[in-house]
Amino acid sequence: MSEHWATKQERGNLFVLRLLARLIRYCPMWLLAILSRLVVLYFFVTSPAERRNIARYQQHLQSWSGKSDLLPAFAPVYRQFVAFGQALVDRFAVWQGRLRYEHIVVEDPDGIHKQMLYAQGRGQILICSHLGNTEISRALVSHHKGLVLNILIHSKHARKYNAVMADLGADNDIRLLQVTELDIDTMMMLQQRVDNGEWIAIAADREPVRGEKVVPVSFLGETVAFPQGPWLMAGLLKASVNTLFCIRQQGRYALHIKRMSDRIQWTRHDRDEVIRLWVQRYAQQLEQVCVKAPLQWFNFYDFWKHND
Repeated sequence: MSEHWATKQERGNLFVLRLLARLIRYCPMWLLAILSRLVVLYFFVTSPAERRNIARYQQHLQSWSGKSDLLPAFAPVYRQFVAFGQALVDRFAVWQGRLRYEHIVVEDPDGIHKQMLYAQGRGQILICSHLGNTEISRALVSHHKGLVLNILIHSKHARKYNAVMADLGADNDIRLLQVTELDIDTMMMLQQRVDNGEWIAIAADREPVRGEKVVPVSFLGETVAFPQGPWLMAGLLKASVNTLFCIRQQGRYALHIKRMSDRIQWTRHDRDEVIRLWVQRYAQQLEQVCVKAPLQWFNFYDFWKHND
């Protein structure tokens, strides 16, 4: 049986993460590049399951896209680990203010960026993923004074990063909220925050911790279980829903923000079908971004359940 991602032990050591944060602050970039490659090589060598999972993702992507040259010909799996190492370095750089808003290219055909800038009215929902580096969204918060962003996370996997972030004095206007289940108390808390004009970010590409609230949709040519939670939450909160992808292109980050719906509506009778429709639309967007940034898929667990 495939191991659920939430049961995996964290590989990072708190001391190492804090050391890495200070290396990023004080080391020249050429030395940092060498050190990050050494760390990546260690994790690559000692992570056989993750190597297999990434290889499977790459096989699915290349087969579905029909592009034989989509991935590097040499060591594509290792190069995906390298991309993750770069994303981690950039994550710390954002926390420390070395990677700022002016370093980002924003693609926003629906004008959502301006709504963030003024932070007026009810809050909205940002549907994110583990493709690319959504941590770059911190640069938006530091630029848009008054914007409060709540990031829903499974904190077991984030507690060490949270400790380092606190050490670095990261933005107070970003709140990491542990949410393992959208129960009544959680929904009431989120409703109040949205009514107060706060925004909510949630990843929609991982099976929920409890594992039962999923919907099967087509993704990269196979049927995959995606979580229902983000879309159930959107309907209950009656908030506008936007997708946010942040990918590294030619040494810079491109932040893609797009409106999905002004309001997702469902009733008890048609809920499952409506949710499945929105999840499929999200999966299709995710596919297109995978093609743009094939090495930036950072779901290292058994996404397609090959081991079941």
